[in-house]
Amino acid sequence: MTEGGVASGNQLFQAILSGQVPRQVRLFAAQGLLPIPREDLYRLQALLSSDPDPELAAAASQSLQAEELQTLISWIEHQDVEPVVLDLLSRIRPEERMWAAVAVHGRTSDETLRVLARHGSPLIQDIIITNQVRLLAHLEILDELRANPQVTQVVLRRVHEFEQEFIEKAISGQLVPGEGGGTSIEDALAALRAIGAHIPREQSMPYPSSEDPGVNEEAERLGLSTYGKLARMSVKDKVVAALMGGRDERSILITSRVRLVVRAVLASPKLTESEIERFAAARSISDEAIRIIAANRRWMQHYGVIQALAQNPKTPLQTAIRLLPRLSVRDLSRLARDRNINPVVRRRAQEFHARRR
Repeated sequence: MTEGGVASGNQLFQAILSGQVPRQVRLFAAQGLLPIPREDLYRLQALLSSDPDPELAAAASQSLQAEELQTLISWIEHQDVEPVVLDLLSRIRPEERMWAAVAVHGRTSDETLRVLARHGSPLIQDIIITNQVRLLAHLEILDELRANPQVTQVVLRRVHEFEQEFIEKAISGQLVPGEGGGTSIEDALAALRAIGAHIPREQSMPYPSSEDPGVNEEAERLGLSTYGKLARMSVKDKVVAALMGGRDERSILITSRVRLVVRAVLASPKLTESEIERFAAARSISDEAIRIIAANRRWMQHYGVIQALAQNPKTPLQTAIRLLPRLSVRDLSRLARDRNINPVVRRRAQEFHARRR
């Protein structure tokens, strides 16, 4: 509070984030009763929608839900709205027009864009996939688009094209690690949670994790502390490391859960035939890696790759069966006794072995 009475909107905003505003002041703000500009009230009400006090949170949300949608959209289009406020507004007012306005806003955070990409309608998907500057800065958004249950074939095609173009640029040296970087609301969310805040609709619209457990586990398993930094890299830096790094980096990054990173490993100009054989035999790599290897005609000319894929339980059933006629009698005999593979593959291996014995 100032000497003259109510503090400015910005002072209140920062004080609420730090949990220093009395309940009565927060209640007046939630109800829209503070004598401050309406634009400042919107910011405060968005923040208070996550208040630890359920009554205050409900009052703030109801105030914003009662506001004309176009009024709120016009406000965020013409004001320097904080990223965390944009995020909270998209949760309080999940209408497509609001999400579209948030998706195109220059201050929308990477976390918010990932949530919108995962849950947005085809219109929202189109807005996000068109914003290539943001995608370059935060490639994780691509996986969220791909995982959206409503994703269209057009968007999937554009995601694939964007990833391919990114890989080509990285190989040609047009991209370097560390470039770009988008806005984050991580600190603001941490401050809210520290005072017991509850983010609206977080259960139905959770913030996606940036963890890459496959990379973490593989780096730890191999004991390669030198490459522990890989686990903390952004997707963009992992892609560049996968393309231009060494064998050890590729052996870790091939286990990534991010499809673009896996594709980058397998697109590396430094990749060797022995590495492909090892990847094809590994049971820790993704289905995406298996699919890419099996679809590569040049790699499938090498017997070691064929053998590794045929005996890998992660290889799709029809692909494994299709490879059996290309195996030697000895390897068919081994597969016919292998109880770790699909029973159908084992039975077909027995049949092929009996015919050629």
